[in-house]
Amino acid sequence: MTRNLYLGTDLLPLATATSGAPFRRAVAAALAAVEATNPTARMQLIAKEIANARPDLVGLQEVSIWSTGKLGSHKPPSHVVIDYLKVISAELKKLNAPYRVVAERLSLHLQAPSAAGVEVGFTDGNVILARSGVTVRNVRSADFTHQLKLTTAALGTVTVTRSWNALDASAHGARFHFANTQLEAYATSVRLQQAQELVTGPLKSSLQKLLVGDLNSNANLPLAADRPPYLAIRNAGFAEERTSQVNCCFNDDLRTGRWDHNVDHIMAKPAVKLIHSYLTGRETTAADRHPSDHGGVVSVLQLP
Repeated sequence: MTRNLYLGTDLLPLATATSGAPFRRAVAAALAAVEATNPTARMQLIAKEIANARPDLVGLQEVSIWSTGKLGSHKPPSHVVIDYLKVISAELKKLNAPYRVVAERLSLHLQAPSAAGVEVGFTDGNVILARSGVTVRNVRSADFTHQLKLTTAALGTVTVTRSWNALDASAHGARFHFANTQLEAYATSVRLQQAQELVTGPLKSSLQKLLVGDLNSNANLPLAADRPPYLAIRNAGFAEERTSQVNCCFNDDLRTGRWDHNVDHIMAKPAVKLIHSYLTGRETTAADRHPSDHGGVVSVLQLP
């Protein structure tokens, strides 16, 4: 299963806001937008998706932590507003769904003052969950060498840190290499460089290879510049192993908009037999919010 959790808001207004009061208002608005999506209820829905689908391995992207602290402090904010992984793990336990975290890389860290009178912290990255009975070894997680650097008026140059997880797994008598990632969303050239890094690094293995994640790319996206990262992976021998139904993306309010394209992928090298594949994430919380802007993708594969 691949599942983008949606960090909860659009961070680009923070990059364009002028320093001082406008920036602090933008930070406060970002946190308010996150809280308005009811992230706890959203993550509980996603945990139920996982429990119902029973995938052996789950690649999670945009695994976020939002926190607050004393205004002007140079220390990381310590009051956790929402920890996506903690909520998902607790809900899975409540549902008697036997999953554990086997790879974790939360390496994007941002901190800024807000007009709400608190310092706001944001952490984000990628995680792999494994179901009981799946054994893993050679676990690795790291940041890409190529990263987008944004010049902001308030914070100066900010590195948008993207990462990957990779491991070798055994399940149902099959041994395979499994990788999870999210490629850069806002710079096509950096996205292509990260895709090329995947092929030459984390995806190198003598085992059957599986890649899941939000590649922010596909062969048929309207903008031609969005296609090369996916094509670089496909041209390296990876075949698509998922339903052709689209699963991206609702608007940031998680109420409006519709799914009309694909950027979330499950790919294999060499190709394997796809038994069944389907989408999750159409349900809503009590406040009428979808669990994420993306839907989840589940594929049942027959491995050699």
